[in-house]
Order: sequence, then structure tokens, then C-alpha cells
Amino acid sequence: MTHNKSMLAGILVILATMLEELPTPIVNGHSHNDYLQARPLLEALAAGMCSIEADIFLIDGVLRVGHDRASAEKGGSLQAMYLDPLVRLPKVANRLGKGWPEIQLLVDIKADGEKVFPILQSLIAARASTFSTDKEIRAVRVVVSGDRPIDLILASKTGWLALDGRPGDVGKAIPVRRMPLISESWTAVGWNKNVELSAENQKLLNDFVGAAHREGRKFRFWGVPDRVDFWRLMVDTQVDWVNTDQPSRLREWMENN
Repeated sequence: MTHNKSMLAGILVILATMLEELPTPIVNGHSHNDYLQARPLLEALAAGMCSIEADIFLIDGVLRVGHDRASAEKGGSLQAMYLDPLVRLPKVANRLGKGWPEIQLLVDIKADGEKVFPILQSLIAARASTFSTDKEIRAVRVVVSGDRPIDLILASKTGWLALDGRPGDVGKAIPVRRMPLISESWTAVGWNKNVELSAENQKLLNDFVGAAHREGRKFRFWGVPDRVDFWRLMVDTQVDWVNTDQPSRLREWMENN
């Protein structure tokens, strides 16, 4: 508990010094595994990332952040690392900063999705001034990935949580606000470490993205090599979220290309 309080205090001090200097947003920047950054959340916001990813485990009733259970047991809580700092950010026209859209907090549930659901929903509902629902667009929309409690999310009447869909979910008439995102592994278009794609794989990529866009949803690949040539491929093929573990470097590249 003391560790979490000191972590939150440190985050808030840094936030207080950077709030007046939030940059223009990089609307298609996704801070992948953001909690592994030296300054989780802060580096993503300072780089203008509009999507931020946190992996979570349910441990002793608390949603803890980490890539695996062992690291999550030693890590901070989702509440301390992400939810409370986002709430405490002063808002500009109900957004994080001037010119910022509703950002995405992608919560990747690593296990026990059905048990996580009521806890996560309760945490978000208790912070209604910052987090969006289906009908009320505020500063942050929470989208659930990983071990997704699909039926619970789709059946919820309140709509505090949205769903990270898969290509097979396209065409099921799920409301866009309830499933704003479609994600797929990069291996689905043929894994290779070279950016050049065969005609067949290029068509697969275009089909994935096009199907999501026709329904008004955004598209993301995970597992894409984190390199400039692949960032260019994602932009050129209209993939909505460019995954990166290097948010500052992605911002610099976006601004110069």
C-alpha cells in the first residue's frame, strides 16, 4: 500500500509540472505495454499518444499491472498507475488537453476475465467525470482486450467498458461504441522481418483494415516489428493504431514524415 501511495504521489508531481505543456496529440500512436516505460503513462502523454496499453492480473482482489503474474505481484495497481492519475489531470473541454480527442486505455486482462469484469467496471464507474460510456464521450474510453469477458461486456446496460474485437466479430451488428476496435496478430498476414509483403499478404492486410473501417471501427495489429519501416507500412495502409514501445521516437518520426 505504501509503495502504491508513493508511486501515485510521484506521478502526480510530474503530471503537475507537465500539464501546461501537453503536446498536440499523435492520434494514431499506441503505447504498447506502457507500464514497462521508465515513467508509465507519463511518457505516453508527453509524446501525445492517444492509446495506452496496460496488462493486468487480479491478485488478492486488486487489479495489478504487469506482463506476467510474477511481475504483477510486485507491481502497482491499475488504479494507482493509470486510473487515478487520469482522473486528476485537469481537463480542457472535457479532454486531457487542448485539441485532444477521447483517448483509449486498452486494458489487457491476462487471466480471469469474468472475475475481473465487475471490479474493473466498478472502478471505472466510480470515476465517471473522466471515463466514457457508450453514450457519454469524456476524456478516456476503456477498451478490454486479452481474456475478454465478451458476453458480460456486450450484455452490460451501463457501457462503462468497451470490447477489443477480432476480425470474426465484424458483421455481427455489435454497436461501434461497444466494440470500437478490431485487433489481430501480425502473423495473420504472414510473419516476416522484412516490410515487403507478397500480393496475397497485402490483400489480407487491406481486407482486415477495410472490413473494420466499413463498420466505423478502428483497426490494430499486435506483434508488428517496432521499426520505422513498419510504422510507415501501418500509416500507408491506414491501420489506425501504430504499436510502439518507443512513444517519443514515434512522435518524432510522425512529426517529420
